[in-house]
Amino acid sequence: MKLARRAAVEAAKLLVVLWLVSVLVFLALRLTPGDPAVLLLGPQAGRPDAAATLERLRQEMGLDQPWPVQYAIWLGNILGGDFGESARSGEPVVALILQALPSTLWLIGLTVLVSVPIAVLLGMRAAYRPTGWLARVVRGGTTVAIAVPGVWLGLLLIILFSVTLRALPSGGFVDPFDDLGGFLSHMVLPVLTLAVFLAAVLTRFVYAEAVDVFRQDYMRTALAMGLSERRRVFVYATRNAVLPMITIVGVQIGALIGGGVLVEAVFGLGGLGQLLLSSVLNRDYLVVQGAVLLTTVFVLLIGYLADIAYRLVDPRISK
Repeated sequence: MKLARRAAVEAAKLLVVLWLVSVLVFLALRLTPGDPAVLLLGPQAGRPDAAATLERLRQEMGLDQPWPVQYAIWLGNILGGDFGESARSGEPVVALILQALPSTLWLIGLTVLVSVPIAVLLGMRAAYRPTGWLARVVRGGTTVAIAVPGVWLGLLLIILFSVTLRALPSGGFVDPFDDLGGFLSHMVLPVLTLAVFLAAVLTRFVYAEAVDVFRQDYMRTALAMGLSERRRVFVYATRNAVLPMITIVGVQIGALIGGGVLVEAVFGLGGLGQLLLSSVLNRDYLVVQGAVLLTTVFVLLIGYLADIAYRLVDPRISK
């Protein structure tokens, strides 16, 4: 009952956060310099007879209305399931998002799949002997990996593996259901670019948690009871050190989406980040607002489910 009440409270908080995000993204776009109608019309906007065309475009896009009216109309349409159409291409916003979503989901999913086992292995091994050489390498290496810009690392990997060695493609996305081999070869470099950061963050977390676990009384009790080293480390220590990582992974997925914007642009994946970047540059209001809103829903939902999952698998948190 307590868990259900907390879940309801957290869900209400998510709705408030979602509303605040909708207001912020709406205002941020309109405070950005530039006229979407001028960008849409292109070079013809500078002609003397273009004033009437620009005014018509502003009316069609609803830009002639006051900002509160624009926001109320957009929010009402969203609640009715209508995300509008792109001012640039005329396609429905939902169709554009669904078209870009698969590559982003594959990128994030594979990054998490690669990073979590690496983080658990390195973090636990380093924490077992915190004064050893491996612990020092892990602490220094993760610090460097977190500080390395993803765009710079991605370009470096392209130069090394695509240009110099010609071993992997430099970009593009291939549907795994059409060509699994091509899909894997195209995803190696972008996944590696994001996995370096995520694995470093998770490794430091596992290391810190495991060092604390190894100092607990129950670990010394397990040793005194004659339990094998393997059982003591891999059953008791690993389970208690890794369980809190559930919520950290949920939080880091949001960071991956933010960091994946430029990574998708570098590797030409055509994902949600690339769609957002091009829409912001083109001042395509409805696409940006819809994409940010749905991305926020996804990130908040992942964090919410991760928190609930952690409380289910660790009863101590629910008390």
